[in-house]
Amino acid sequence: MGTEEDWPVEQTWSLRNTHWHAYVEHTSLDHASPRQERLERTPEEVLTTPAEVAAWLEVNLRSATKPEEAGKKRTKDERDFSDSNRVHTSLASAGESIYTGVKGMLTLAVEAVTPEECRSSHDGADVAPLKSGRRR
Repeated sequence: MGTEEDWPVEQTWSLRNTHWHAYVEHTSLDHASPRQERLERTPEEVLTTPAEVAAWLEVNLRSATKPEEAGKKRTKDERDFSDSNRVHTSLASAGESIYTGVKGMLTLAVEAVTPEECRSSHDGADVAPLKSGRRR
């Protein structure tokens, strides 16, 4: 999928004070809500760094595509998402929104927003951390 040089990590997101609102829609990408409709809703998560964006996407993609378990024994998920993670980190670092998902089933939308575009209060702070270390 490319090398690290093909997918550089920039500081554009930081210069624009960008954060991301993450949404899960149980529909295909071609039937997903438009950006403006999504931004009217409360996000599933609020993410504050490109690394958080990539990690959130990986967790949700991994969960949605996990192989069926044979019997009662749990098998370790050894699928490699490093290429996707590198691409998602690079795109987010440029201050971009990212749309991906599982064909016909699920859309994951991570909307890049600046303070001027953000309509959410995030618990009264610009972006308030949740107790678990995740952000909302």
